[in-house]
Amino acid sequence: MNEKIKKRLVRTFVLSLVALVIGVGVGWMQIQMNQARTVSKGSTPSDAPIAGLNIGGPFNLSAHTSDEVTEKTYDGNYKLIYFGFTYCPAICPTELQKVTQVMRGLEKNYPDAANEVQPLFVTIDPERDTIPVMKEYVSLFHPRLVGLTGTVPQIDLVKKNYRIFAKKVDDGTQNDYTMDHSSFIYLMGPDNTLLGMYRTSDTADEIYQDVLKHMKLS
Repeated sequence: MNEKIKKRLVRTFVLSLVALVIGVGVGWMQIQMNQARTVSKGSTPSDAPIAGLNIGGPFNLSAHTSDEVTEKTYDGNYKLIYFGFTYCPAICPTELQKVTQVMRGLEKNYPDAANEVQPLFVTIDPERDTIPVMKEYVSLFHPRLVGLTGTVPQIDLVKKNYRIFAKKVDDGTQNDYTMDHSSFIYLMGPDNTLLGMYRTSDTADEIYQDVLKHMKLS
């Protein structure tokens, strides 16, 4: 393995582990104790799609398994989608841990429904996030998480369709860069309609409760 990638993955793993310990210690307790509580932020309170937001659209990308996928690959499933990059030091691992906790909550309490939800991680940094890099990175999270990458034009199209802001920022070393980007977890319905958008301030429990609501499990 490339030494640079190895060091980055180790760093990301440590950060992810910290986020997992905190999330499991607090968020998981909330899930178990407050399963009947409904979400009060992050998404619309009704069962209707979010009014006025045209989010989503066609894409043609490569999964970390090397399979070519499109938006139709996941037709019929709910989707939890997060856009980020593998070099992200903290925010992206934390948000993907939230997705992991939501999936584990579903698997524990509603195993059949869990099979109807597909978690997706779409890179905003395709130049560095190649298929091998994505494969190693997504293995740090939920086993059903699919990492999606592609060419720069392919990623630009999906960013446009999902209203994702992202740009390169020099990290000060003149040898590398980081990415400044918007951070939302999207819940898309089986027909690819936007059902929920969750901010970094939304907890795993709040996201979980909202997913239950939209799947009519609560």
